Amino acid sequence: MGNFSKILFVCLFLTGCTSLIYQPDKYMYAHPDQFKISFDNLTFNSIDGTKLSAWKLHSKTKNPKNLLIWFHGNAQNLTSHFVNTAWMTDHGYDVLIFDYRGYGLSEGKPDPKGVSEDGLAFLNYAYGDFKKGGYEKFIVYAQSLGGAIALRSLEDFIHRDEVSLLVLDSTFLSPREVAREKTNRLFKYLISNSFTANPELKHLTMPVLSIHSTEDFVIAYFLGKDLFNKIPNPQKEFWTFNTRGHGDVFFVENQKYRDLFLNYVKALK
Repeated sequence: MGNFSKILFVCLFLTGCTSLIYQPDKYMYAHPDQFKISFDNLTFNSIDGTKLSAWKLHSKTKNPKNLLIWFHGNAQNLTSHFVNTAWMTDHGYDVLIFDYRGYGLSEGKPDPKGVSEDGLAFLNYAYGDFKKGGYEKFIVYAQSLGGAIALRSLEDFIHRDEVSLLVLDSTFLSPREVAREKTNRLFKYLISNSFTANPELKHLTMPVLSIHSTEDFVIAYFLGKDLFNKIPNPQKEFWTFNTRGHGDVFFVENQKYRDLFLNYVKALK
């Protein structure tokens, strides 16, 4: 990557000073009706009162056993990211997905403190739904930037011991690590590490499944592997695949990872 490309990448994707790490929009990319999925259009308040938007996708099977909640990546909004989860509604999953402040119909403007609080508010909201719904498993699925946000939000989530599984898909611990990788340390210290998780990750007491492609062209594979290695909890597993892409594990290799994921969750105690 040339110097100009390095600078451009940082400016557009990572610069903590201007919060351009967040790339929200309000475009409607897809709708649950296209997948014949029943859903609820929801709103809830963040910690500071900012109104956030969410969808609850309902399982196509009766009496779903699992509630999966989704922390999406840095671009677009939930109307594009929910497509990653649509297939799960065929297999006894209800899915909750939300937008950080400034994304989609959520109020406000994204910043590190705000999105961290949004993540915590989402965990609290989803936990209430989990208890009311009588589900067996409460699964937190965090992809790309959503992984870094979820890791921080989980630190303050008082019910984290009831999380059945944390999935870290194509993600990283902090934006500063991504900046160092993309720019050969040129801009490392210009990137804020505020409101990122404690790197000791002692709060991750739940089972953890990490997933990353060796050919990920957005978040380098070694960043996902380093994050996995830092997790002190021995109840963890790492899945590697070799298809070029980012966050598309359920669409590669004839969708074989869908069955692998379903079986993995079934085996959880």
